[in-house]
Amino acid sequence: MIGILLGLIQGLTEFLPVSSSGHLVLAQELLGAPRPGIALEIVLHAATLLAVLWTLRLEVAAVAGEAWGALAGLPRRGPAALREARGVWLLILATIPAALAGLLLRGGIEAAFESPRAAAGCLVVTGLLLLATRRLRLRPRELGGRPALAMGLAQALALLPGISRSGWTVGAGLILGVAPAKAVRFSFLMSVPAVLGSLILTLPDVARDAGGHGSLFLAAAFLAAFLSGVAAIRWMLRIVARGRLHYFGFYCLAAGIAGWVLLG
Repeated sequence: MIGILLGLIQGLTEFLPVSSSGHLVLAQELLGAPRPGIALEIVLHAATLLAVLWTLRLEVAAVAGEAWGALAGLPRRGPAALREARGVWLLILATIPAALAGLLLRGGIEAAFESPRAAAGCLVVTGLLLLATRRLRLRPRELGGRPALAMGLAQALALLPGISRSGWTVGAGLILGVAPAKAVRFSFLMSVPAVLGSLILTLPDVARDAGGHGSLFLAAAFLAAFLSGVAAIRWMLRIVARGRLHYFGFYCLAAGIAGWVLLG
């Protein structure tokens, strides 16, 4: 039962703008559940990665096609072929900040997960950002290098528990005038290299901290995270298209304040 619950929390909150890490930290503290082992973390991340690849398979295929076309054109056209892979370069640019933060600040980030009240405080900050998007009235602009880098910096900040990755990356895109549909889809595409990197970093630690979970527990958590992740991605696409992202700001404020009070 705990495996299914943690899987549902991960799948829903990974893609909705409410911070999966913050909710997992608060839920484990309030439920008295032990911190998940590395094996469970890998299973949950793999499930949400698969949810993105499945739901946005057309976008993923388009980026993969760009990359393949650029590489195939190198022998004939040289570096000029690489310049045409615009979507690939934007993803690389957006991934660099989180990659550097994850490698250089890993110890500090892990320490932040030991403080439920810090996660609650970060949820409040996320709520304020989401509420701020309600007043945005900007002329839509193309998704270029500057918005991609800003969304990448937001993704790096979201390594902290309570800072929503989807909320901050989409919010950064909207603030810079990126069309809502483009901002949310690019945000989800950005999660693919980020989650892959997280999986690579945690794989060596499985033998040290498997968490003692059985295969049935892990399978239930994986299935719950995948199915809820697919549902959350589709819901998020509709929410942003209708201009209702700020609704989640009220929820994050309430959850953050409640967590702060209950864990005080």
